[in-house]
Amino acid sequence: MGSPLSLLVVESDTQEVFRLIREIKTHGFSPLYQVVSSWKDWEERVVEEDWDAIVCSMDWQDGKTPQDLLSDLREKKLDIPFIVVAKEAVLGNALQVMRAGAADIIEYSSLFRLPLVLERERRELVYRREKEITTNYLGDSLREIQFQKFALDQATIVSITDASGIITYVNEKFSIVSGYRKEELVGHSHRILKSDEKTLEEWKEMWEVIQKGRVWRGEIKNTKKDGTFYWVDTTIVPFSAQDGSIFQYIAIHHDITDRKLAEDQLTHDAFYDSLTGLPNRALFLVRIEQKISEYNLSSKGFPIVVSVNIDNFKRINNSLGNGSGDDILRIYAKRIESVSGSNATVTRLGADTFAVLVVDFLSLNEANDFANKLLDYLKEIIPYNGYEIYLTASSGIAAFGMAGKEAEDILKNAEIAMFHSKESKIGTVSIFSQTMQEKIHYQLEIQNDLKKAIERNEFVVYYQPIYDLKEKEIGHWEALVRWKHPKKGLVPPVDFIPMAEDSGLIVPLTKYVLDDSCLFVNEVSFVTDKVSVAINLSAEVFQHQNIFHWIVDVHNKTGIPFSSLQVEITESLAMKNMNETIPILSNLRDLGVKIALDDFGTGFSSLSYLEKLPLSIVKMDKSFLNNVVPGSKEALLLISIIHMAHDLGLKVIAEGVEDKTQFDLLADYKCDMIQGYLIAKPMALQEAKEFMQNFKPIS
Repeated sequence: MGSPLSLLVVESDTQEVFRLIREIKTHGFSPLYQVVSSWKDWEERVVEEDWDAIVCSMDWQDGKTPQDLLSDLREKKLDIPFIVVAKEAVLGNALQVMRAGAADIIEYSSLFRLPLVLERERRELVYRREKEITTNYLGDSLREIQFQKFALDQATIVSITDASGIITYVNEKFSIVSGYRKEELVGHSHRILKSDEKTLEEWKEMWEVIQKGRVWRGEIKNTKKDGTFYWVDTTIVPFSAQDGSIFQYIAIHHDITDRKLAEDQLTHDAFYDSLTGLPNRALFLVRIEQKISEYNLSSKGFPIVVSVNIDNFKRINNSLGNGSGDDILRIYAKRIESVSGSNATVTRLGADTFAVLVVDFLSLNEANDFANKLLDYLKEIIPYNGYEIYLTASSGIAAFGMAGKEAEDILKNAEIAMFHSKESKIGTVSIFSQTMQEKIHYQLEIQNDLKKAIERNEFVVYYQPIYDLKEKEIGHWEALVRWKHPKKGLVPPVDFIPMAEDSGLIVPLTKYVLDDSCLFVNEVSFVTDKVSVAINLSAEVFQHQNIFHWIVDVHNKTGIPFSSLQVEITESLAMKNMNETIPILSNLRDLGVKIALDDFGTGFSSLSYLEKLPLSIVKMDKSFLNNVVPGSKEALLLISIIHMAHDLGLKVIAEGVEDKTQFDLLADYKCDMIQGYLIAKPMALQEAKEFMQNFKPIS
């Protein structure tokens, strides 16, 4: 039979109660417990028994908080250990409960600690009650009983000093805890324990209290003989002679090291990053505020924040695993610290983003030089488990004054500048400007309006024709969505497509484009019976895996042939998960839907996956047409790509064709189709029908 334990559990979830009790029983306890699920239950049951401990969930809700329960215990003058269990996400709030008087905080992933803490708190509860009895007894019997009898209580740490503070007696427990032999302590003052955490003023106040014959209570941090420290909750009782003079003091100490360590750990977790040990965002903002205050007082130490984000870090986690990713982040943290110097504060803001607070620079140019030096160092190869890891980083700079006068504003603007670098050219440094702020506001407005735009049918699909060089006719079109904003006018796709992908709105938007494209096929088929429309698929839509069912449904509803539809995927989408990509594309191809690889040449451009994917068409990015003249290296590359695609049985579309010279070259190089402003800009449905009726082959 396990050790009996009287327990009050404050928890609304029955399953969590069973989980807690099961954990306690597995460690040899035989708990007798009651469950509190409401304030009314609490009022009735907290006074029913002499509970060994109270275990309270941070998720318990009945209009009262754990702090309210602690306050109620104090009002009822009940000394019961109060232990809080909390999820990792609310540990910051749990810290307030600790400060309100909780004995310990236990995270749900560390429930194995609960039985250990219960045993510790039960033991400390016995100690406290014995100490209270001892202390009260001492106070009542100061002139009646010899002080030596009280020092024999082995449940507490006891020391006796004379009026000047010289130790005249310590009990055995004092020696065990401190590591000093009795002979090494007697004859010395308590300074031998190097209690340095209190100021001289605090020690002076303590002496004033006890020299006036009053009892002093407080917490003291002492140093053991081996150099480690321990905390004691101390009560010092002065003894006075018949003339009123103090002639000696009895100090009763209770070891509270475990509780203090738990508090320190909780405080550390609230302000430091658990992975790198660097200050987290909360502490970093405090440091910025401190430097701002110092600068305002002395005009020295100009605060500048440099934000740093690792480019494409997800590929490390995806390829090597999250554990390896964590190792690389620790290496990055050390590198940033080594370059930043001792006067800087380095933080990990979260995920793969860091920041540095510097105060040694007199200008933004100096800060810019520092950021570039930092990025150059971070680019150096990282040897790791047989791999050579190469990563770049992008950076943003924001300075006090120009980028705001509050810590939150400066840090936010440094991150804005960093994101500007990533959008412009990864691996570079940008200094915050008001233009960036305006761009962010614009993007936020676009993001907020995006969902409403779908609901209000503010989107329209434009169609760009694709010219068949061999047949000399228009047989293909690409569907391109446009947003007609009621206030901002025509919003470019580059401004809203990424946001639609991030928010998941790209899924209904793509469905809308598919439906409209089918209407387009039916309308244009009256002009020509050779028509197909290409629809761009983002990774989000593809992963949704409904595109196959969408196309089948729209075929059944509209009757358009599957061959009139073409889906375009990017290289990055194709490479993301080949095991899932190939079956979906193969099913679409089996229906007769054409599969095109868009923007070929801007990604990995691997021949091996070109062979594996069930493609029909390769679309060459317009960058391949730059500087192309007969006989040039660029021309040879262009010819090679076209021949390679033909050898694989694929047709080639050249994008971005804008002049007749490019047209003639592509015709000579046996390119299959061209798309670009030379043929026509994207156009609405009615304009497209008129274009088809009036179109003449290009000669």
